[in-house]
Amino acid sequence: MKSLQITILCLIILGAGGVLFAEESAPVRELSPMMTEIMASMETARLEVADLKLRYDAAIDDQAAMEIMREVARVKKESRVEMMRIQLRYARLDGNDELAGKLEEIVAKMTAPPAKGVPIPRSTDQK
Repeated sequence: MKSLQITILCLIILGAGGVLFAEESAPVRELSPMMTEIMASMETARLEVADLKLRYDAAIDDQAAMEIMREVARVKKESRVEMMRIQLRYARLDGNDELAGKLEEIVAKMTAPPAKGVPIPRSTDQK
């Protein structure tokens, strides 16, 4: 991939109200199509969560606030699953069957309904 040169303009505001400008060049790599897609998906989720936070701040009661928090958790989980699915799709396109298999397992575990009636192991350590 080609490296790009970008110019970063740093604005540093000093304590006494003075301003210092500094210019610095840094190499930047273009994102792969997969990473571009992942970043777009993450940004979509971030915007959804930001919107939910506004709704949470305006919630009129605890029940409404809890429902919004559940929605935040759902959006975040879906975002993680989508990130795995994007990687899975690119692994298949690249013919990387081993990685695709591992990602399929991860997605299956992430999307499986929670087990019901299964006891939660508890530590028997007595302190």
